[in-house]
Amino acid sequence: MAEFILPTEQEFAAVTRRTAQKMKRLLLAVSARYDRRAERVMITLNNGAMVGFPLSVLPGLENAKPEDLGRIEVQGGGYGIHVKSLDADISIPALLADQLGSTAMSRAVARANASKANGKRGGRPRKQQAA
Repeated sequence: MAEFILPTEQEFAAVTRRTAQKMKRLLLAVSARYDRRAERVMITLNNGAMVGFPLSVLPGLENAKPEDLGRIEVQGGGYGIHVKSLDADISIPALLADQLGSTAMSRAVARANASKANGKRGGRPRKQQAA
């Protein structure tokens, strides 16, 4: 079994600083409600923005009736919302990434991961010489 090694005070402080910086950039829910007229779940984020999602894109709420959505709770410090009547939990970071994430960003992440994997294997394959 692997032995657990305690981090030094400097390592712990560095991780704590990085986590605090990351938390400042992370979008979390402040409040959530169902808007009957728009037929959307409206989520207010910690940066002041408000986003609305149709039920069809919210896992567990696809077939929900308006009366089921009378009370939507923000949980986990804004990381998720919960609809008690349906026992549905939705992750805010995952929802935002899935629905609002840029395809350019996802391509860039995929390209960076491929480049990193190539680097571990010795770099870009050499072009073959023309005969």
